[in-house]
Amino acid sequence: MRRGVIAAALCVSALCMSLLDAAQTNSGEMAAWKKFHSVTGKCSIAFPDTPEHIKQNMSMPEDEADLSYDVYVAADGREAVYMVLIAQYPEFIDEAYAELSLESFLNGIVSQHPSNQLVFADLIEVQGYKALDFFVRTKGVYFKGRAVMAKNNLYLLAMECEQDNYKDNRFSHFINSFELTQ
Repeated sequence: MRRGVIAAALCVSALCMSLLDAAQTNSGEMAAWKKFHSVTGKCSIAFPDTPEHIKQNMSMPEDEADLSYDVYVAADGREAVYMVLIAQYPEFIDEAYAELSLESFLNGIVSQHPSNQLVFADLIEVQGYKALDFFVRTKGVYFKGRAVMAKNNLYLLAMECEQDNYKDNRFSHFINSFELTQ
């Protein structure tokens, strides 16, 4: 199962980068932050606007299983895009591999493009689960977030914006509003 989890993490990281590229074209007026509850992901988080939802299944031929994921994306005006990706693995992930899966996930994001630069990555705990805070920069664009492994779910909380539009207070509000409701 360990190799399958790493492969799935790399596939999800590739998906994240393509979804964020597409989501940057969404715009809207600045709105009050709204608490959003994902029933399938058993979590809540504040978004700057009502998020768009995408649900997909990805087959994992190596494990002969499907990886199900939900993505919620909301734009903060024309300045930033916030997203939560919730990937549901078919089996319970061994806690011993959670850290390795998070690191593999981040390596997948960083290796997606040769100009991606890892600014920092810190292992932390969120509600008793392994998590990884990270910051990736590429050609004046920031991709900053947190990945959390909780049982058989991977939660990616991320923000993408141009360097000049980065607002730490908004990013912090987004990240710190995340709660698992399991």
